[in-house]
Amino acid sequence: MPPTVRRIPRPTAQRLSLYLREIQPLIAQGQPTLSSRELGEKLGVSSAQVRKDLAWVVQSSQATEAGRSGVGYNCVKMNESIRQVIGAHRRRSTVLVGAGNIGRALLAYGGFAQEGFSITAIFDSSSRMQGKRIGTLMVQPMSALRKVIRTNRVAIGILAVPRSAAQNVATQLCEAGIRGILNFAPMRISVTPGVSVTNIDMSVALEQLSMDISIHDQLRINSEGAA
Repeated sequence: MPPTVRRIPRPTAQRLSLYLREIQPLIAQGQPTLSSRELGEKLGVSSAQVRKDLAWVVQSSQATEAGRSGVGYNCVKMNESIRQVIGAHRRRSTVLVGAGNIGRALLAYGGFAQEGFSITAIFDSSSRMQGKRIGTLMVQPMSALRKVIRTNRVAIGILAVPRSAAQNVATQLCEAGIRGILNFAPMRISVTPGVSVTNIDMSVALEQLSMDISIHDQLRINSEGAA
């Protein structure tokens, strides 16, 4: 019987990805099981939340085994089931648009391939970059984007272009048939219905870290002043 298709809430799906990061090294070390308490402590999540999240995995996949009291979850089986539920068991062809500093850094990152995301082509609008080889890939002109995506049935596009070009490139990706975009441009993009977007704004992340540090500094100062 095929698995029941259920829409997992995004926060749950994000936590499931984090659970994978913790489970996989344990499998490599030969650890057979992991309790919800141990997993929760690693990520700062309650054991009740872990059990609730993993209940989605059991219900939404063909997993035959839930966690057992006093034993925990079978690491290998739960790893396979989580990957199935979030779609990480499939290899996803990916294209990268933008051969600048961020784009080159992303190409050098080996984690994509390990997780089943294969960057099959890179594109750039600059004639100075076109024809250059970065790693094993040659930078192609934007005019080849649609053909490459459709010929190779590419599902995901990584956007590593300046803010001024982001929306235009996102539109081209959507028109070519991309189903998901990982956006590193510092702006929100509009996409056609059915296309998913994940925004990675490093400036915002750094600003939030700066704010957190400032708050902690102020709390420390206030605490020392009250002492």
